[in-house]
Amino acid sequence: MYFTLILALDILFRMKLVVVVPTYNEKGNVENLINSLEAVFLKISGWDKNILIVDDNSPDGTAKIVEQLSKEYKNVHLLLHRKKSGLGAAYLAGMKEAFGKLRADAVIVMDADLSHSPLYLPMFVDQINKGSDFVVGSRYIKGGAIPKNWGLHRKFLSYFGNKTTSFLVGKKNLNDWTSGYRAIKKEVYEKVVPQIEGNKRFRGYTFNISFAYHVCESGFTTSQVPIKFTDRTQGKSKLGLEYLFHTPIFLIHIRLNKLFKV
Repeated sequence: MYFTLILALDILFRMKLVVVVPTYNEKGNVENLINSLEAVFLKISGWDKNILIVDDNSPDGTAKIVEQLSKEYKNVHLLLHRKKSGLGAAYLAGMKEAFGKLRADAVIVMDADLSHSPLYLPMFVDQINKGSDFVVGSRYIKGGAIPKNWGLHRKFLSYFGNKTTSFLVGKKNLNDWTSGYRAIKKEVYEKVVPQIEGNKRFRGYTFNISFAYHVCESGFTTSQVPIKFTDRTQGKSKLGLEYLFHTPIFLIHIRLNKLFKV
């Protein structure tokens, strides 16, 4: 009985982690991802680990697979949008659900297509345990990598795009501004989201850059862990033209603000 009481108190006072994964037509990946996350969770101690799938009403039946898996894994949750709202909106909805209803102390956001390996999760948690408020999985620090089979134009755009972002926003503490693999503590969410919520320019991939920028501007402790990014093997990429349009506008706006204090 004494052991049971100690175990119950340990569970009660554990910090809560929620892995937030936006999905749209990820039927071919989502079961493999959830199973992989559950296996990695066994290597992380001292946290109550959960998974939140934020599905944009995928017509391929992604949500049904998640619902079935939630019967097997009680720590798997589904947040279903009735219409496709975009990546940034899915991130915001997922974090709102995680920090609100699920009472998370920290979230880790990642892609559903297995380009972000679940094996890196313990590294993110370790950085949070050491005092980081915001942790980015970086392809551009020692130990990180982009796919070798990328064409030269894509490698150029990715690498120099991040270099250009660092220059325009005037921040040198991050190397990978566009990475969607990151850990975020609750206090970061509460400080940053009111600054960007409702801005239509931040609904897509520009969300990652704008969120990271406001984290740095707010003075939170940031860190990076190396990740090796791999291309998806199932489904189609969700990168759209909005990234090419809204991101330059955001970066130029930030640069002008810094130069002229607009």
